[in-house]
Amino acid sequence: MLKRILIIAGLLIVGIASFSLLNKPSAVANKEEQEPLVKVEELHIPTLEMVKEKLNEKYVVVDVKTTSKKELLIQVVGDEEYFNSVKKEIESIAKSVIKTSTIKDYSIVLERWDLFKMPEEFKKEQKELLHLGKTLMEGLKGYGVIGDIGFHYQKSITIQTSFKALDKDAHKLAIEIEETVNEILHSKELNSVSRIDSYEIIIVNTHGKVVN
Repeated sequence: MLKRILIIAGLLIVGIASFSLLNKPSAVANKEEQEPLVKVEELHIPTLEMVKEKLNEKYVVVDVKTTSKKELLIQVVGDEEYFNSVKKEIESIAKSVIKTSTIKDYSIVLERWDLFKMPEEFKKEQKELLHLGKTLMEGLKGYGVIGDIGFHYQKSITIQTSFKALDKDAHKLAIEIEETVNEILHSKELNSVSRIDSYEIIIVNTHGKVVN
C-alpha cells in the first residue's frame, strides 16, 4: 500500500573583485596561491541537497548529482513498474527546485536503483521506513483525513492531510493525530525501529502549512 516512502549556490561572480585589484597584480597572485579557487561542482552542493531532501519526502532517492554533460542525475530506488510510474512527477519536482539556481538549464536524468543491490546499511534503513510507514498508515486510517506520509530517516515524519486552510477544527484534530502517532511509535509493533524518539512529527494541510 505504501510504495512511496519516506522517504534540500551558484557560480561565484569574480569580475568586480578582479577589476578592483588590477593595480595590485602581486597581491592577487599571492592570494590565489594561498586560496585555491572553489571547484564549480562544489558550488552546486546546496542545490543538490535541496533537491534530494524535497524528493525524499515522497520517494527513496539514493543520490542527486550533476554530470559533465550538464545533467542533473537522480538515482531512485524501485522496481521497473514503480520507477516508470513516478518519473514524470520526480522530474517536475526537481525542475521546481532548480528553476532559480545556476543549474536551472540542466537536463534531468533519472536512474533506477535496485534495492536488493544496495549496501546492507541502506537496505536496513529502507526496511525500517517501510515497516514504519505501513504501521502508521494502518494506525491512522480511522481518521479519514490522512494522505501521504513522508519520512526523513531518523529526523522527521511528515503527514499530509486533507485539512483546508479555513478548517477551524484542523489544529485540534492535528494535535490528536500527533498524540496517536506518538502512541504508535512507542508501541511494541515498532520496538525494532532504531532511534524512534528522534522523529519530529509534522502535520500539514492541503497547502503544506504545518497545523500541529
